[in-house]
Amino acid sequence: MMDVTGPLESLDNQTSFVNTLSALFNKEDFSDIKLIVNKKLTLNAHKFILVVRSDVFRTLLDTERWSDAKDQTVHLTEEEDCLDHFQDFLRYLYSGSVTLSTVNVLPLHLLSEKYNVQELRESCQQFMLANVAAPGSSNRAITWQRYAKLTALTQLEEKCLRFIAWNIDTIIKSPDWTSMEPHQLSSLLQRSDLVVEDEVVLFQALVSWLSLHPAHTEEMLQHICYPMMPPEKLFDLQAPGNLPEAISTYLYREGLLVYQVHLLPMDVISKRHDITTIPFTMRLYTSQDFSHLWNISGYELQTSTLTSFSTSHFKLKTQWCVSFLPTGQRVQWPRRNYHSHMQYGEIQQEDEFSTLSASVSNCDPAGKTHSHKLSILLYQCVNGMWFVNDMKTLNVPHSENTQINDLIPLSEWDKYISNDTIKLHVIGHTIWEKC
Repeated sequence: MMDVTGPLESLDNQTSFVNTLSALFNKEDFSDIKLIVNKKLTLNAHKFILVVRSDVFRTLLDTERWSDAKDQTVHLTEEEDCLDHFQDFLRYLYSGSVTLSTVNVLPLHLLSEKYNVQELRESCQQFMLANVAAPGSSNRAITWQRYAKLTALTQLEEKCLRFIAWNIDTIIKSPDWTSMEPHQLSSLLQRSDLVVEDEVVLFQALVSWLSLHPAHTEEMLQHICYPMMPPEKLFDLQAPGNLPEAISTYLYREGLLVYQVHLLPMDVISKRHDITTIPFTMRLYTSQDFSHLWNISGYELQTSTLTSFSTSHFKLKTQWCVSFLPTGQRVQWPRRNYHSHMQYGEIQQEDEFSTLSASVSNCDPAGKTHSHKLSILLYQCVNGMWFVNDMKTLNVPHSENTQINDLIPLSEWDKYISNDTIKLHVIGHTIWEKC
């Protein structure tokens, strides 16, 4: 080994080297192969770069297996959705750079999966995980969930399912809503944890989907909780010519029960219907009849935030009282004079637990026909828009105060704070028992 005693300098011209390789993309000069994709797109390429970047291309371009070796062409067949993005995929092989978006991330993931480009595949997965929460016009949670299930991307599938269920108002505005597969929609409509303004909003979204899938009308309409519809909104829905005939006929059959449950006591309704079944069960309704939206500013203040709201479930009205200590509470301890054993003052000790307390009143528990539960939706602000990110529940006994001792762990506070504001939605449930 040569003994170097003179000056040393380490050169790093990787950027220039990458730029030089990138400049070769789709250039006919020095290219030694042509890629023909779906018989529609022709691209110049270099075998060396393809085989270095992808072991699938290495196998494909093995001269013993390469059927078009003499012509120096490779015919590729890709999904049609990938055709418009294949050029970006190939450019990535040359440059290691691509701009991901909700439009191209899924085709690029498909291509990186097929050609085993691991770093691009992982980047696409992380992009989708980070962007499940997106406005309705660009939201792809439905498509991503379906794809994740087919490709065993469990974490992505679960995150999409939660977002879809807890942000229905956003999802029904997405371009994917009417293309949702029947089995996917059927499973969604059977969930009791759907966050939606009320059952009529969900019904109207279903009507929009059925306009393109009329063969599934009876199958899907059975999953709507008709007794939960506000009667005045049902009356508007039943206006002549407002709905297709098949849907109007179905709604007319179910409409009588809607009016009955809002006129008669539940002990009367229970003589003919099982009031513990799904049609009589509340989803997570965000209308004023069931909930209160809480925007808490100045969360760092060590004071209790209190709200009172009422809910109406059929003929039962309930008053709720909910308090929240965002960043902990002050516990007062007596201070003693150890010479006289007399208490002469107080000190204050703070904890770091965000405590939420709830109680119900003005609700007659006679006969124990029902119980109460409070759901708390925790919102996260993404690119200036608020989405439901988590949910917690609290069983609330009659005439008792109960609490969640750590609603938002200290380590997660940054996730839920935007512009010094926390957004919560508290939803009061009435759960019926058999009379």
